[in-house]
Amino acid sequence: MEFMKLDGAVDLHVHSYPCVFQRRVDDREAVKAASEAGMAAIVLKCHHESTVSRAYLIQKEFPDIKVFGGVVMNQFVGGINPAAAEVGLRLGAKEIWMPTIDAAHHVEIHGARGSYDTQTSGSDFVWGDPISAVKDGKVVDEALVVLELIAKHDAILGTAHLSLAEIELLVKAAHERGVKKILITHPYFRVPAGMNLDFLKQMMRYGAIGEFGYCTISPMWAYVNLEFTKGIMDSMGFDNCVVMSDTGQSHNPLPPEALWLYAQGLYEKGVSPRNVEKLIIDNPRAMLGL
Repeated sequence: MEFMKLDGAVDLHVHSYPCVFQRRVDDREAVKAASEAGMAAIVLKCHHESTVSRAYLIQKEFPDIKVFGGVVMNQFVGGINPAAAEVGLRLGAKEIWMPTIDAAHHVEIHGARGSYDTQTSGSDFVWGDPISAVKDGKVVDEALVVLELIAKHDAILGTAHLSLAEIELLVKAAHERGVKKILITHPYFRVPAGMNLDFLKQMMRYGAIGEFGYCTISPMWAYVNLEFTKGIMDSMGFDNCVVMSDTGQSHNPLPPEALWLYAQGLYEKGVSPRNVEKLIIDNPRAMLGL
């Protein structure tokens, strides 16, 4: 049995301190672990603030690996806020995510903001109303401007915790505005609810690809299993998928370990080494323009 390696791999979705949620590692520790694993790049993600400056500063210490950040359109940056997106992109953001823990769909599914099945931010307050990218059947104006900015900077759009109905309208609008890099965020996680293969194939027609995370198949959450996601990837085609860790939580392996577990597991379920390379090396590198 071949042993899959992380040499040259890219993790598009890493959670680290500083964060309101409990994390196992801070930015430096996350980058150090990825660097020691021989990885080529990681993207730091935080629900509560931009990670662009954090990535810039830690990059200086680790010249052998690329470190990138992005901005999540949660209430902490003013919601779906073109100003926050623009400054993040001008400073080097590689991805703009739609709302996560502040999304109206997240609240509907999880019953609260800042909470998941097995973790909470511990916040006693929330600011503003839950956020939706769609109103009265149309993508809101602020989101349309954000899409135009993403296209201008050739960055990635992450659909985050929106509903399928929101994602469908948003992805179509993104395609119309020239966005070339669209990730359907952890499609079989609890949010978005109701994901299915037909929907993913429909989004592929607009240039979107599936971003499959270890958290979705982890022992703690296990919304689907490894064999299920392997079947989805088979049907979508491996050129239309990426695998990332989505870890950093206290109950999960370190991000490089999680990425390796997913990659090795897929290989042992019958995915060829070449297709595993597409999932963790070729496709995510293309998303980052490496």
